[in-house]
Amino acid sequence: MKFFLLSLKYKNTMQTDKSPKTLILTAVDPTQGTGTVALNFFKALKRNGQDVDLLTKYPVKGHPEFLYVLPVIEGEPKNNEEQIIIEQNTHSVQTGCQIPQQGNHAFDYAYEDEPPVDPSFVLDSIKRPYDIIYIVFWYQLISYKTIRAIYDKLHCQIHFRCPDNQPIAGGCHFIGNCPRVSDGCGFCPGLINGEANDFTKRNVQYRKKVLRHVRPIVYGNTHMQMIYKQTYLFREYKRLETVYPLVDNEFFHPIDKLSARQQYGINPNKKFILFFGCTILSEERKGMRFLLEALNMFHDQLTEKQRKEVLLIVAGNFAEPVISKLPFEYKYIGYVPMDQLPVIYSMANAFLCPSIDDAGPSMVNQSLSCGTPVIAFQIGTALDMVMNHNTGYCAELYDAKDYAHGILHIYNRTVDEFDEICHNCRKIALERTTDESFVKEFLRIYDKYKQRNRIKLFLRRIWEFFV
Repeated sequence: MKFFLLSLKYKNTMQTDKSPKTLILTAVDPTQGTGTVALNFFKALKRNGQDVDLLTKYPVKGHPEFLYVLPVIEGEPKNNEEQIIIEQNTHSVQTGCQIPQQGNHAFDYAYEDEPPVDPSFVLDSIKRPYDIIYIVFWYQLISYKTIRAIYDKLHCQIHFRCPDNQPIAGGCHFIGNCPRVSDGCGFCPGLINGEANDFTKRNVQYRKKVLRHVRPIVYGNTHMQMIYKQTYLFREYKRLETVYPLVDNEFFHPIDKLSARQQYGINPNKKFILFFGCTILSEERKGMRFLLEALNMFHDQLTEKQRKEVLLIVAGNFAEPVISKLPFEYKYIGYVPMDQLPVIYSMANAFLCPSIDDAGPSMVNQSLSCGTPVIAFQIGTALDMVMNHNTGYCAELYDAKDYAHGILHIYNRTVDEFDEICHNCRKIALERTTDESFVKEFLRIYDKYKQRNRIKLFLRRIWEFFV
């Protein structure tokens, strides 16, 4: 009889519950630049009737519904663009602490048990229970210590959405091809005089303990899954989920190319327009040196008349080292407000993404949603959205010649062939990056691990019953 009641109790717990309560945690302004990734998640869940809140580091102007951890402090950057300028001009501010660094590594903080913001402030900002804490950007806000504190307070599912490599090694934002991540860090090449037991090694050991305790669900595209498998922390980790990006496909949509070009006063004699840009054009991992090499190769394969029909649209900060070496006529448009991006994507024949170390970028997905082909290297979201989908071209990583071949591939398409590619871009965006597809996967993953926990609890009770 007792066993029957136990079974009945298990059956009742397996019934479908109401939608989970979700808190999206993001360190950066969700209305600016790459920070809008978190805002897209928030909107998608809201539009689909989910109970969701969004917690940021600072209050967001015009959004009193967003929770925040700290009031605005005099002298702190108020938005991403301001932060970018500071990061470019002072390395110590970029890292958030005085770390003797070298190379292209960037550390938010030195020690996992000393987060950028005291965890108690984060906990005080969480006013009600949640079923899911959905962490997007960590920058200058949280560490694994914060995550453990949140878990110990709420005992809910913790989900990592990793737009960079920050959570998966010893603390750097992008690990590149660093061999130390597979050994648990130490002797960090990003530090001057890195030692066997430097803070990166100690961070990895601390993070491993937190992973065992919290057991977060870690999201990633195909590229990120490949990276996870190379790391000491996640090589054998079981809670990894492959997911596609989320794009606001109503906002990012195709606009007539002629109309888009007229808005920016583009000379109608320019028949082939290529758009590229990123937050900081001089950042090495964005691959601009490979793009310049590829553009020169493409230039050499055209006649003088054809070269005059090409125009490059360039967006981003700190562009001088790049634009001074461009082989074609160009139009530099600087920092682009979000509301202008659909027009700029739509005016182009292709979006050029030469990133060589990137989890995304989101601009690839935005371009596809606008019906504009993408030429990228075989990394990041391009592996899922471009490669083998006739939505552009994926070149071999670091191969500028193959990248130039990709540009020529789009250039040589007939009108009908090009129209088919553009159609495929929008089609795959609507298949994989919509609100509905995101929410469906989000709830599937939540239910999957909730059911697993119930099964484990039931088996434990059976064991206790017989023992």
